[in-house]
Amino acid sequence: MKKRSAAIASRFEAAGDLTLLPRIRRRPAMNATFEPAATASGAKPSRRSVIKGLAGAAVGAVALAAPRIARAAEPIRFLHDETDPPTIEFFNKAIAAFEADNPGLKIEMEAVGSAGRLQKVTAMLNAHTMPEIFKILPEERFSFGRQGFLEPLDDVINAIGVDQYPDRMIAPIDGKRYSIPYTIGHSSVFWYRQDLLEAAGVELPRTWDEYIATAAKLTTGDQFGTVFPANKNRVTSLFFSQYYWSAGGTYFDKDLNLVFGGDAAVAALDFQKRLFASVPPGVVNYVNNDLVNAYLTEKVALVSWAGRLVSTAAANKPDLVTRTRAGKRPAGPAGVGVGFANPNNLALASEAVGARNVGAAKEFLQYILTGDRAVDFALTAYPHLIPPTAAVRSDPRLLAGTPALAGRNDLAEASFDISDTLDFESEAGAKIEGGKVELSGVTNPYIGAIIAKDIPAQIVQQVLLQDKAPADAVAWGQAQMESALAAARKG
Repeated sequence: MKKRSAAIASRFEAAGDLTLLPRIRRRPAMNATFEPAATASGAKPSRRSVIKGLAGAAVGAVALAAPRIARAAEPIRFLHDETDPPTIEFFNKAIAAFEADNPGLKIEMEAVGSAGRLQKVTAMLNAHTMPEIFKILPEERFSFGRQGFLEPLDDVINAIGVDQYPDRMIAPIDGKRYSIPYTIGHSSVFWYRQDLLEAAGVELPRTWDEYIATAAKLTTGDQFGTVFPANKNRVTSLFFSQYYWSAGGTYFDKDLNLVFGGDAAVAALDFQKRLFASVPPGVVNYVNNDLVNAYLTEKVALVSWAGRLVSTAAANKPDLVTRTRAGKRPAGPAGVGVGFANPNNLALASEAVGARNVGAAKEFLQYILTGDRAVDFALTAYPHLIPPTAAVRSDPRLLAGTPALAGRNDLAEASFDISDTLDFESEAGAKIEGGKVELSGVTNPYIGAIIAKDIPAQIVQQVLLQDKAPADAVAWGQAQMESALAAARKG
């Protein structure tokens, strides 16, 4: 067991400087749904208590003394999108400890789904009422930082240790770091139902063609072979991007020229169109957690998604965990199945957009990113919440896992293995050499404008929902991307 556990920590180092994805409020698309598991106190939190409450967060690596800071008249406001009940319970305990150590200081926390987060942040930016600490997407950092919306966090990162993080996760913007990772999101673990594959007499697919054939054979009655979203949202763009990269394409070259299109884009869309016959109805409305719900209701046999699928199954349907395995992503035309992994970041808003208690907020941010709280936080949704710092990744408590997943370190190892993955910031100029993803080392400040407009997702919808030819949808997308890029370069 110890040998396998140690392998979990090594997954990070083997992957190098790799960076994911936030989760989105669940919008059930199945008749069957799952209620959240009870918290440690035995009570199931209400939806209202999950979405709002007093809380704090924890990630990081270095054990620092809890800071003593002066009383502050203004509360510290904290907005994030980690809504799992055990995580919320942890937040409440962490913030209670911080407030007890700092009398007179109060933290006001709100947790929303990712779609709600973007709407709320946009409204608060316009109204100049931003919370002091908030969840920020990697591709938002450049725009927000350069417009003066954020406070630099170099001192917090230096206190924790710059060498604790992969370089790409803390890439500076014009010489300053404006966000700090609190976890790594790996959205492309290839989970599958071993019992269903055995019953159908099929092997785990290794290529796109095998994936299409296997998914078709596993589609019968109310059971579907696989699932992916076709909504106009970031997660649909994320899925398409994995397929596009697996076909050998990138949106940008290493010189940050837009190079989207060609055979790779057409191949990715053709693949999704052929696979579309084996997905459940309603994927046009899917958000992140609908992928988990589809698996937990036993509607699908194969799904590429984050470790949250396993942590949720362990809490709500443990018998399903015994039938779940993780395998290698089916290879695309370029010879590898490229995945998606990026940092989930916190940022500190500036006074220019309404932050009021910036100094105290920075002290609180450092508090929640350090000490034993980092391991405690990661274990609330194990193996989904992947620590970004080396010290926490090697902590014995993390390597031991949770009782609910005892003996299943294979699932944690798969979740923690972020090799052959890209994200939107790092994909520029990436190549596939010898069956491995090779990064260019370039961080892209412009791709956020394309993803924010859901252009890749709309390309997918044109092919799957409007029956447009892939080449025509790609041509439309190219024009839209060029327009978005021109505006971003001017800004």
